[in-house]
Amino acid sequence: MATLNTLRTKFGLVLSILIGLVLVAFILGDQLSMQNRGAQMPEDTTVMTVNGDEVKASKYAEYFEMYREANLADDAKSDYAMQTAIYNLYTRPALEAVGLGVADGDIKAYAKIFSEEAAAMYQMYGWPADQIKMMIQNQWVANLATLDMNLSYEKFTEAYIAGNYVNRLEVEESLRNANFTFDGRYLMVPYKSMPEVEVTEDEINAYYEANKVENKNYGARTLRYVTFEIAPTADDMKAVEEQVMTVDKNVKEAKGDTNAIKQAVRAIGGKSDAYKLFSALDAKVADAVKAGKHYGPVFEDNTWTASYIVSDVKVPASYEFEVATVDNVVKANELVEALKAVGGDFTKLEEAVETATDTREMVRMNESEAKNFIGTKVGDIVVISYNHKPAVAKITKTGDVERFVLTADVNKSVKASEKTNNDIVNSVEAFMAAAGDNADSFNEAANAAQYQVLVSTANRNDYVAMQGRERGVRGIDNSRQIAIWAYDAELGAKKYFYGENVIYVVMVTSIDQNKYEFKNDMLITSILKRDKQYEAIASQLAMGAEIEGAVEGQFSGVKFSDNSVDGKWESALAGAIARSRETGVETKVKGNNAAYVFVVDAINGELDPTTFDAERTPEMTQRESKMKRVAVETMTAKAEVEDLRGEGEI
Repeated sequence: MATLNTLRTKFGLVLSILIGLVLVAFILGDQLSMQNRGAQMPEDTTVMTVNGDEVKASKYAEYFEMYREANLADDAKSDYAMQTAIYNLYTRPALEAVGLGVADGDIKAYAKIFSEEAAAMYQMYGWPADQIKMMIQNQWVANLATLDMNLSYEKFTEAYIAGNYVNRLEVEESLRNANFTFDGRYLMVPYKSMPEVEVTEDEINAYYEANKVENKNYGARTLRYVTFEIAPTADDMKAVEEQVMTVDKNVKEAKGDTNAIKQAVRAIGGKSDAYKLFSALDAKVADAVKAGKHYGPVFEDNTWTASYIVSDVKVPASYEFEVATVDNVVKANELVEALKAVGGDFTKLEEAVETATDTREMVRMNESEAKNFIGTKVGDIVVISYNHKPAVAKITKTGDVERFVLTADVNKSVKASEKTNNDIVNSVEAFMAAAGDNADSFNEAANAAQYQVLVSTANRNDYVAMQGRERGVRGIDNSRQIAIWAYDAELGAKKYFYGENVIYVVMVTSIDQNKYEFKNDMLITSILKRDKQYEAIASQLAMGAEIEGAVEGQFSGVKFSDNSVDGKWESALAGAIARSRETGVETKVKGNNAAYVFVVDAINGELDPTTFDAERTPEMTQRESKMKRVAVETMTAKAEVEDLRGEGEI
């Protein structure tokens, strides 16, 4: 049986993920349990293949359901469902074949650690002991579906990074790139100073044919769409105004009863949660508080706002204290009396307690927390809630006295009512029925209903999130679902989608069926002109050569990580200089804007071979970290996967 530390290291990644999901599931609870249900697929089509094996819609739905309740974005849930399919059909058999499958012993070892770690975390968050066992059991059952995959990937990752090794040449290269700088001279011939060159249509076509495989087309869809604004009617605005005025009336009738004031405000979604520094209040609210009055209700920017005074105090802005947590409030009160009996010195208690020192600021405490400190002074001993557990605190220091205000705040936006929404949806459905199945009928329906027709495109780059950009159709906010639908939609297909306060009715009016991106004559021409100009001058390039338009210059301190040289943004030139191993050698470079020849006169920096072994350790650690991140992706990438998923599945 492995030791606890070994298991914690071995299963660390899985534990972090699963215990995190445990806490999220219980914190969110019922809020998530009824969401996103009911996207049933009408027929059992093939949604993906793995090495030729088909995954039917019904099986994929089972995989997706495994992650339904997780606190994950829809994209992440879909990715997990896809990875589960790949694991079952490809990865698990492959790993079992090389002895990296998950055995019963692995499950038992992990179960023990999971139980211990989860129990400790629940205890830290103050869950009752009699509930913890049941909660852990429930979560264990919930995670059984993915446990085999997670542990199997953990095993593979360990085996994968075991092959990590950095040799001395790699260490030397890394140190050289980080520490060496280069000084020297260059001669530059700007392309714009050279005679104009001609590029023929045949050359453009030949270049396109030779390089088009690098620019695949993904069936871009041309979309036409109209928008239906979801806006409140006059009746909707009147209804919200009546709600706000009822709150105002109830507050006035409360006659200073703070609980009644808060209850009245919360009845329409208002809040009263934390004290605010008086000097940080909105000027209009501050003026009202100065006069001892409530602020509002006021209607601005389609929103009703009001602030009702609950408490107005002058207290220290911060409190420093010693604190000891206990199991329950009874023990907390007993500890208060015992601590008072020894002059507030925790070290003089008959039974030793573990203490900590901490600070609380008024503006960072909710109302219930602040009540524990308001009115206290240095030396006072009070019962507080500390990390969700009862605790006893002794105030050791207080900050400057400031004025703080607790208000019950109304912030009620005027939105379209259910009736208004239904009316808008009816208009949308009427338009959908009239829009037909082609661009002409779509335009005719829009003209008849006096809607403006807008045009956009959706292609693979919109369907797949790239470089941090969210999936979406250009020109349409929050249009992830439109992009996903459009990528698989047929010509003439139409559908409506909800945006923020708007409904989009979208039709696919054309599909680009080309296998590769269109030929960009302008871009190809510029590339070929540069190549021709460089070739024309390359034979003459030499330091000191008298070439029309040539400019001489110097560089110093060039490093491997640089992208510019002597103020010129030429990464190819910087890279060539940093690769130099000798001085006095002329080297030619084809830059983006000019042809270059350079000579390195000095290579600055030294390497101490005796440090190579010591430097290997951080290099190994860095590479191991990278290998951990890509291990599973590297393995699963070997499966031949065809993704046939459509809208509602991705």
